[in-house]
Amino acid sequence: MATIPVRIRLNKLFCYHGADESDSEPYLWVIAVTIDGRTITHRPDAASLDGAPGFVFSPGSHGSIGGSMGIGANRSIPAAVGHIDTTLQPIVVTAAGHQVEVPGQLALVAILLEEDMTSDAGAEAAHAKINDLLRVELTEAIADIDLDGVGAKIVRGLAEGRTPEAVAREYFAQRMTRVVNRINRYAQDVAIAAIARALSFPAAIVEASDPDNFQGIVTRFWSQTQLEATTTHHRIEIHEEIWDRSAGLREASDYNYNLHGEVWQPIEEYWVPVTDTLPAGRWQVTGIQRTGRKPFISTLGGTLPDGTPWAMPKGKVMDAIQAGTHTFFVRGDTGVEANVLVSENEENPYFPYLATVSDNDPTNNLSTLPACILAIRHTRPAP
Repeated sequence: MATIPVRIRLNKLFCYHGADESDSEPYLWVIAVTIDGRTITHRPDAASLDGAPGFVFSPGSHGSIGGSMGIGANRSIPAAVGHIDTTLQPIVVTAAGHQVEVPGQLALVAILLEEDMTSDAGAEAAHAKINDLLRVELTEAIADIDLDGVGAKIVRGLAEGRTPEAVAREYFAQRMTRVVNRINRYAQDVAIAAIARALSFPAAIVEASDPDNFQGIVTRFWSQTQLEATTTHHRIEIHEEIWDRSAGLREASDYNYNLHGEVWQPIEEYWVPVTDTLPAGRWQVTGIQRTGRKPFISTLGGTLPDGTPWAMPKGKVMDAIQAGTHTFFVRGDTGVEANVLVSENEENPYFPYLATVSDNDPTNNLSTLPACILAIRHTRPAP
């Protein structure tokens, strides 16, 4: 598992209605957290991890997303607040004599607040307190991940036919769920306390009477495995509803917002067809492709001596067999080789077909083969 680039884009905030009757003044704090092998390591058979998560904190408080919003308004989130570029790499865990790569994790925390009488300095003091809270909580949460039993689990997993990677990743995923729950449990209460207590003087009396209001928190976690499946054309959508859950119904909430964005790996993928030309000789067929409504075998494939795949259309295989330049075979589970032949089609003599020579081993039939590779995926950085 290689290091991958990751891009977060919080694009817009939609206001169904804000906390104020007319225009409201929402502002946004954004924190991105990486829990991966760049900053976190594991000593062989140690009961815990070493290191701490990586953090990216957005700047600003009051007016951070552009000021007041009316009912039904859309607000584009400035790049300084909602655009984050980072990387992820696996954490290498060594236990029970096995070295396993555990996928890195990316977390997004977005806190929406409503500006009232808290001063700019007071809001920034609260912002700093929230950042410190998340830094401490997540660092402690990672330190609290107990890996003491992962070695024994790997040994049991091997006896059950599982791979060390599968066991370690499942174990780590369970621990990460606890990290998510810990952040969700602390962030809202402490956000309210920070706004109420971290007030600047001399306006503390005024601020205490009508401090800025906490509107909601968004927490999202993605594993490196999830993000590896994304590209610039296939992104994971961020669509989060922010409203007062204590109201019971969204329609009864004093405020109602939607936060929109995307997260993805900023790469483009392209596919290069494998070779359809083989030098003269004898070639093992390890896969097929079928097309048509019936469907019928249209392509045969295998691997070259250097391990790269080949895929040849059925007609080209027939021509090579009939020319005597090539022979093709399928090897069954018992090691028996069955030659691929051009067979006449009694129902339609103009359309012969390919088949293996008849024998007592059904595992060396063309029809039993899996799909062959037609093209190889490549990637390149996207703008």
